[in-house]
Amino acid sequence: MKSSEADMVFPVLGFTPDGDIWGFPDLDTLTSCGSMTLKKNMQLDMELVDSRGRRWLVRSIRRLGRARPLVPWLIDLLLTAVPRFRIEQVLEEMTPLTLEEIKARASAAVELTSEYYCAEDERDEILVPLLDQVRAASDVAQIHELLGLDSFLSY
Repeated sequence: MKSSEADMVFPVLGFTPDGDIWGFPDLDTLTSCGSMTLKKNMQLDMELVDSRGRRWLVRSIRRLGRARPLVPWLIDLLLTAVPRFRIEQVLEEMTPLTLEEIKARASAAVELTSEYYCAEDERDEILVPLLDQVRAASDVAQIHELLGLDSFLSY
């Protein structure tokens, strides 16, 4: 199935094979990316988990064209130096996750990429409380908000 057909409830979390976590507040953000994402196939085998716990594996990514009409796209390119493209992922549905499983996956990803959140000497003051908040989150939207997750728009 295509990403546009998956009936996802946003926000959606993305877990890449390298252990990183990404966030997608809407379908537009999920289906837009920079050129490096395409060149390096950064989304291949990423697991997407929506706000209901439904889960999909990204099997392939196809570039559809520019993310915006030509003139705004050129302006974005001049301002950000990152051309954005519209993509479509081919997904394979997987068994859903419970909220507890999602929180555990998110916590593990944050610990693995802790340098994005704090310096090593700030672990006790910043990372530990953040992980506690993730583990206490009441839904996926709260996890997305707490972590301030990046998408593939600039990559």
